Amino acid sequence: MSAGSRRARELARQQAEAVAKQQRQRRIALLSTLVVFVLLVGGGIAFQAWRTLREPSAPTTVDPSLTPLSIADGKPIVLGSADAPAKVTLYEDFHCSHCAEFEEKFGPLLTAAQHSGNAATELYPMSFIDSGSAAAANAMACAAEAGFGSAYYRGLFANSTLQWNDDQLVALAEQVTPAPSDAFRTCVTTRAHTSWVSSINATAEANGVNSTPTVFLNGTQLDLASLTPQTLQTMIDEAATR
Repeated sequence: MSAGSRRARELARQQAEAVAKQQRQRRIALLSTLVVFVLLVGGGIAFQAWRTLREPSAPTTVDPSLTPLSIADGKPIVLGSADAPAKVTLYEDFHCSHCAEFEEKFGPLLTAAQHSGNAATELYPMSFIDSGSAAAANAMACAAEAGFGSAYYRGLFANSTLQWNDDQLVALAEQVTPAPSDAFRTCVTTRAHTSWVSSINATAEANGVNSTPTVFLNGTQLDLASLTPQTLQTMIDEAATR
């Protein structure tokens, strides 16, 4: 075999090895990408399952018990004194992320105003997002009827990513009141206030409300894009001095 032939064969061998090496590297890269993708998807599914199926945690502050309220179709749940000079009307959905943001930003202010007697919150819990919204709205009515509506309201928004099945809704009550009654549990599991939940959606529609959160102060709708805790506090204070 001539020297030229040997060089040609050696060059062909090196090229074949280079091609084989590139193919191995591609396979390794593809396999690594696939493993990372599977881990990310699996981790995402696990995290989402934890977010929606875990037990609820207690809200950062627990409000004192209120007088048990009567639930009437089309009528809101009133948190605070019905005689308060400022009436803050809230149309919210317990699975609405913007409602959770509103509660985080303005909730402490409204709770303080309820405790001082300067404002009452008229709550219309709508349920148009999913079945968990309706279950939570029903449970909110059960809690108000049992006398711990304010604390339960805060707990629902403190755990706004939860699926809100019956077990979670009962567990939340155990976080915010010493011993929820069997009547409360039955109210939750039998959806005792289904008619009221539907009536709240109908009332919202009749009042021209089609998004959440929608907020009124003494009948005047507030612009949430420009509203700040300071301006809302000023509005409530002014209403209290009239």
